[in-house]
Amino acid sequence: MEKVELYGLTMPLIEKGADVAKLIVNEARRLGIGIEDGDVIVITSKFLQKAVGDVIDLRAVRPSFKAKVIGKIFKKDPVEAEVVLRNCRKVLLAVPMDFLKEYVGKISRNVRDGLKALEKVKCILVVVTKNGFIATDAGVDYSNLPRGYAVANDLDFDLEAERIRRKVREITGKDVAVVVSDTEFTVSNGKFGSVDVAVGSSGIEPLTRLFGGRDLFGEPKFGGLDIVVDEICSAAALLMGQCSEGIPVVIIRGLKYAPSAKGVKDILITKYGRRASRLLLKITLINVIAKILKII
Repeated sequence: MEKVELYGLTMPLIEKGADVAKLIVNEARRLGIGIEDGDVIVITSKFLQKAVGDVIDLRAVRPSFKAKVIGKIFKKDPVEAEVVLRNCRKVLLAVPMDFLKEYVGKISRNVRDGLKALEKVKCILVVVTKNGFIATDAGVDYSNLPRGYAVANDLDFDLEAERIRRKVREITGKDVAVVVSDTEFTVSNGKFGSVDVAVGSSGIEPLTRLFGGRDLFGEPKFGGLDIVVDEICSAAALLMGQCSEGIPVVIIRGLKYAPSAKGVKDILITKYGRRASRLLLKITLINVIAKILKII
């Protein structure tokens, strides 16, 4: 019988300059689980950003003309629009959120609070971030931060994961993998919601790369491309939660994985430039055509 164990680490409110690796090792020791060879340490991106001081003071943000135009047309806060624009390469789509009002009773346990949340976010911009991720609002997040502050998906999270992995090895002598997670909205098989995905990793092969591998009947499979680091983040999210749980770190033990020096940015399609842009355009056009056919 094989098993995988997950341990959630409750951490104190992080401050700029904090030693993340040391905090994780100390908390693991306090809980009596320690750090072992082969562990996968999953850390939320926001926890890391707070530690390095990568936090945006919204009071210092002055909306550009483009941000003001977006705000006027799509009823999006111009300051929020400006933060998104500063942290992306390209805006792909603008998605108004009004359509969610009729479903708020299904997606929120508290309809009143759900409607308040929708009032704050009238529109979401789907963009290619500076890091090459396709994300909503460039990963800008305001939750679990003091009022008037935000974080965006702008760090080299692969590099941060590598630094933490090396520091953990220095402290404990153990070889681990580190994965940095973030939450992203998705529409999958007709389901609308959020999942946790990897924005950085070190010490683990991000992708199985088994496309064309033989299935049980010896036939080449059209598939086999498991994004292992995303699956890890989704598993960790079961403990982390999205609101006030206060568990920004999860240790996964017993998982078999291939060690690798590659990071998440090594498997991004956007790294291929124009070809990726054309692919994204095709996907967008297919979605538009599908909606037109549905209407017809």
